[in-house]
Amino acid sequence: MGRHTRREALTALGVLLFATPLATACNGGTPKKTTPCPFELPTPTMKIALNTIWVNVWNANGTDGLASQIAIQLRWRGLHIVATGNDPESGNYPLPTYAQIRYGAGGKQIALTLATQVKNSTLRQDDRTNPSVDLVLGAKFALQPVPPPPPSAISLNVYNAYVLPDTATALAVEMTKRGFHIANVGNDPKGGYFPDSTAAVRYGSQGEPAAQRVALQVQSVKMVNSNFNDSTVDLVIGSKWTDSAIVPAPQATSTPSRSTGC
Repeated sequence: MGRHTRREALTALGVLLFATPLATACNGGTPKKTTPCPFELPTPTMKIALNTIWVNVWNANGTDGLASQIAIQLRWRGLHIVATGNDPESGNYPLPTYAQIRYGAGGKQIALTLATQVKNSTLRQDDRTNPSVDLVLGAKFALQPVPPPPPSAISLNVYNAYVLPDTATALAVEMTKRGFHIANVGNDPKGGYFPDSTAAVRYGSQGEPAAQRVALQVQSVKMVNSNFNDSTVDLVIGSKWTDSAIVPAPQATSTPSRSTGC
């Protein structure tokens, strides 16, 4: 090999060796460094039922009454509430941005189980000797959404607020086929009027997850929080109703995703 040819080959090899890592990185071959999410908690290694957990709900949010509101929602999820109020340890711990869960020795699995219900929580062990946990609400506090229950767990009223007779009966038959428990069928006892919707879904805060399941069954529904005091849901046929408004059953199964905020 001549001198120039040998020099050209070595130069080409150097360019190739230099370019290969760059090309690999650009094509995703080299993993990028990632910053661990500060809210990624380990999955509980023990199966602990929510109805065996006792929680104090403390407000460090500044919103009056928030602890009581969250306590109500936690009760709906099955947890036992010991006390609510402003954080009695305020000033002894940094204010949480989202939520902080405090627990005693031996209570970490309980805390991790509670953390599955809360977005972006952090854990802190204290010196308590009982199995209770504290949930401290920060400025950006939010609960994880509750997945809609299965149709078999939902008590559904099907009402007609439209002029076509027997429409509610036909819709109730379809909802029964999908597994919903039908409680009442007929004309809307509340005299609802929904001129711009195929149907309305009426519910209370406790029944919101069930209402989400019902709403998946029909296109262009109007969600109406009617402050029901239980988890009952009304499906009310509106003026824009057509049989094609019913969503095919295989497409009516979505669930909300959980979020870590990272």
